[in-house]
Amino acid sequence: MKYKMTYIFLALFLFFSIPYLITVFIASKNEEKEIDFDVYDSGYQIETEDGKEIDLESYLWMILPEQISLDYEDETLKAQAVILRTDIIRRMGKGKKIKEEELPYERISDEKLKEALGSKKYSLRDQARKRAVSETLGETMTYKDDYIEPYFHGLSVGTTLSGEEWFGEGYPYLKEKDSLGDVESGDYMTVSVVTYGKILEKLKDAYHTEITIDQLKESLSVSQATKNGYVKEVKAGETKIPGTLWAQWFSLASNNFYLEPYDGKMRMICLGQGNGLGMSQYGADQMAKEGSGYQEILKYYYTGVKIKDIHE
Repeated sequence: MKYKMTYIFLALFLFFSIPYLITVFIASKNEEKEIDFDVYDSGYQIETEDGKEIDLESYLWMILPEQISLDYEDETLKAQAVILRTDIIRRMGKGKKIKEEELPYERISDEKLKEALGSKKYSLRDQARKRAVSETLGETMTYKDDYIEPYFHGLSVGTTLSGEEWFGEGYPYLKEKDSLGDVESGDYMTVSVVTYGKILEKLKDAYHTEITIDQLKESLSVSQATKNGYVKEVKAGETKIPGTLWAQWFSLASNNFYLEPYDGKMRMICLGQGNGLGMSQYGADQMAKEGSGYQEILKYYYTGVKIKDIHE
């Protein structure tokens, strides 16, 4: 009986202690992956306008908040970190240094981030952005040994855009992918209304056209678009305007829009956010919430890619 009770107590001890030990082990492994950004040297540098150099990995967590919401899941942030690292390394070419002015990114200071998030939230999300970098340290995406051009966007229209359909050729890793949960986002649809006079002003500034208001009203239309609605071209009289430029002119959330006359003006109904290519950040976050890791997310949105360490 004495030995039986001993076995029972031992079994109970193991039952309750093993999950704890596993948690401690995993946590210790994660701690080992965190780096001291003040001294870490990846061998890749960003040169600022004043001649200073920032290590690539430090630069990543400085630009991350400007590229994705820090409210997203950790695995989503890790996927974004790999995307940004891949793009910067791709832009460096065969070198290991690039001028900051040659990159389409902007750093955010700790002070501005703290002001935007509040002190309490800042302390949590600051650690999240640094984990996203340190736990993907050196990881990039390649396709047939070349760094990919990792397009990404905020929110798709339920499917992402095929690179072949948009560009005509190339980009074999940018396939159309279902991202169905995106349509449930509260930001899925936005509506803008603009006067024909404002449109005419933009046309004259950019193309020096002599079209009249009446001619504009009669001829304005989307003349080319992809099958899921991303606008390639808007036509006004004989003038052809790229859909991306039109979206830029009127600060539209994406270039997936349609036009309709409304109360003597032009109404623009816009779907999604961004260019529709590559990873949908919102869709990626839904995958993360359902248990997908960042590598699984990346390999879903970018077909046939490999995750490669820059030091290999």
